[in-house]
Amino acid sequence: MNKAVLLLPLFFLGCTGCENPLAKPKKQTHFRLASWNLQAFFDGQEAGTEYADFTAKASWNEVAYKSRLQVLSDAMGRWGEVQTQGDIPGPDMFALIEIENAQVLADLLAGPLASFKYTYSAFAINPGAPLGLALASRFPITATRCHSIQTPSFSAPRPMLEAEIELPGKEGEKLIVFVCHWKSKLGSIKETEAIRRASAQLVNRRIQELVQDRSGKVPLFLVAGDLNENIDEYDRQGTTILTALMPAGISLDPYPEAALSPRPCLMVTDSVQELPTFTEDPALLYSPWNQSEWQGSYAYQSAWEKIDHILLGYPFFDNLGWDYAGFSVLDHAPFVNDAGYPNSFNPRTRKGLSDHLPIVADFKQHSP
Repeated sequence: MNKAVLLLPLFFLGCTGCENPLAKPKKQTHFRLASWNLQAFFDGQEAGTEYADFTAKASWNEVAYKSRLQVLSDAMGRWGEVQTQGDIPGPDMFALIEIENAQVLADLLAGPLASFKYTYSAFAINPGAPLGLALASRFPITATRCHSIQTPSFSAPRPMLEAEIELPGKEGEKLIVFVCHWKSKLGSIKETEAIRRASAQLVNRRIQELVQDRSGKVPLFLVAGDLNENIDEYDRQGTTILTALMPAGISLDPYPEAALSPRPCLMVTDSVQELPTFTEDPALLYSPWNQSEWQGSYAYQSAWEKIDHILLGYPFFDNLGWDYAGFSVLDHAPFVNDAGYPNSFNPRTRKGLSDHLPIVADFKQHSP
């Protein structure tokens, strides 16, 4: 099946703050990235693409929207960790999923996320879609792209935001971040899995193109977002279908779709020892989930799922620059409810935060 990659509208907000040019910056040897699905963060204006619970008929309005911003602001004050720069809370980079438009992102940066002091940001959405995704960063965003998938049988409604980040430390070192929100499981597994596989194929294609552009050198990169795919999805589906995330070491011979190039799945491992084969397979990524203590970041019918991801490429483990240093899930109040599950937002009561928990990855500068 032929697939086309579409370059779609992307709103790049650029620099949103200024720094003192006379201040001597601290040498930063660590950085932190978080990813969070904010659960349908609509503004108070009706554009015609909102979910039913976020319309004037359902009593959603500007007052309700501003109330939600304030609730989120209160929660951000309880993020609960000390940032690497010392006195600034929050992650250095924040992938944000399910944001209605660029103005909502601007409101988040000026309100709930103001104390995190993000200087750069980018937002992406497909035309006519209800929700988009974004990346906020303290480090310069030097380039952005927005990609989507179209095939003869469907058009994936969600984009992939690609951002190039200039990291502190070694001059010219860049990080490529892919922010994703893959198709949900609403519908048949066969149909929705095919769309998720197409999105995985897009990630695979871009990784290969980046390697080719760098004459075979693998860039520092990661994939962040809500993939709507468990890390053990292949096992959950009875090992009978090709899933968008496949465990490393599994033979793909029984699945004709796997013969497509680029391959329509990402091979995932929790073993650092398997990663050197990345140079032969640019879609082999490391997931920290199975090596962590957390049960998941999302719960369906009180059962935990691991569908939010930060997947890492081999260069985070080559001991040459930035190294992977840890993974965590924000599972304390107010992010969780009294039962210990995600504190979902209720548009009728205007209480809660999100049906997903934020996930966080830490990185450190390699010391020989």
